[in-house]
Amino acid sequence: MVSNREDESGNQHGSGKRISWILPGILCAGFLIAGLILWKSVWIEICQWQASRNLQSHHATEALSWIEQAYELDRQNAETVLTLARAQRRTNQVEDAVETLKKLFQLSGQTEELQREQWLVEAQVGDLKNLEQHLPDMLIDPRGNAADICETFVNSCILNYRFADAQRVIEVWQADFPEDPLPHYYQGRILEHKGNWSQAESEFNAALKLSPEHIPSAYNLARIKLSQNQVDAALEIYKRCLQQQNQHAAALLGMARCLSMQQDVAAARKILKQVQQMPENQIMKAFREVGDPAHVARNAVALQRGQLELSAGNYHQAVTNLETAVSLNPKDRKARLALADAYRGLGELKKAEVQLQVMQKSQAAITRLDECFDLLQKDLTNAELRAEIGEIFLEHISENQGIVWLKNALYYDPDNQRATQALKQYFEQLEYEKQNQVSEE
Repeated sequence: MVSNREDESGNQHGSGKRISWILPGILCAGFLIAGLILWKSVWIEICQWQASRNLQSHHATEALSWIEQAYELDRQNAETVLTLARAQRRTNQVEDAVETLKKLFQLSGQTEELQREQWLVEAQVGDLKNLEQHLPDMLIDPRGNAADICETFVNSCILNYRFADAQRVIEVWQADFPEDPLPHYYQGRILEHKGNWSQAESEFNAALKLSPEHIPSAYNLARIKLSQNQVDAALEIYKRCLQQQNQHAAALLGMARCLSMQQDVAAARKILKQVQQMPENQIMKAFREVGDPAHVARNAVALQRGQLELSAGNYHQAVTNLETAVSLNPKDRKARLALADAYRGLGELKKAEVQLQVMQKSQAAITRLDECFDLLQKDLTNAELRAEIGEIFLEHISENQGIVWLKNALYYDPDNQRATQALKQYFEQLEYEKQNQVSEE
């Protein structure tokens, strides 16, 4: 009996020891889990704050990096998803932004914040209808995003060549945000497009005075200097761009062009080789950042390499690169003209003539485009003119801009047959090409 009681007592004593040892472990694990949950919540808030701060200071890439961290930790946080969509839009990842807004709709339904962001996404690709309609209300109650709203509207107006409307908003933007370099930058772009080089240069310099690290202003200023044959000045400005971002593809290509004009072929080749090794999306991103459309970025490296070899008299190498440039962007008149010169250098006159014929047709269309723009300034609501401009862009300059103009024509006249038919033919052809590609694969 004594033995049994001792066993029982011993077992009870052992259980007590185990419990006394396990309880602190459980408590520690609980504290650890609670700490991790708290840390996760705090870190998400930090990432959201950093992303918003970077968006307000026009550092969209940094904002995207911060908010992506928050999204990885919690994909159900509505504020995170909204900020992610905003950062994607601001970095020109419009398709991603659209998909992210769909996720936001699934999370929280059609909220006012979601609706406002949808209008901004539409405007990002040139569809101003909804943003323009609600612009006064959005600026009265900007919710901390007044500069973003102004920038999106102005950029969309520039896409639609509605410069007067853009300048009216720029004036308001500049008055409310006198330390913001972007109103000067966009004013400079408009003036540059109009051929007012001197005032455009002043605006880009004003932007750089407010923000010396603003690459788009520096890049466009360098382009003006280069167009005025101020090669040394342009080269120094491109170098300043690279001090801010040493792998900026657009600035590197600008440097290569300057070096080519200075007859430093070896140095230009070295830079072009460096850019050629970059991922395509990195090159496209750099050109978008400085305001150049996708069709310019698409063949920029091949075009610059071809022009360099052409100027050096290496016609075979020039033809190889320029044929690539034309295949990447068949609407590029500079590439076709350079290719014609390279063919002539090889004595292939028939091939050169083919390129020149395409050029002549394109040039006639561009002449008509200028006439359409002049006529449109006298009648801004003329849908037929906008449709014709869309057709010219679609065939001779840029498919994306052509679609913007054709849709814009339908905004002014939903029944416009010219725009409707052009869009129908374009998308039918696109679908036909996709189906053929699938069949070949």
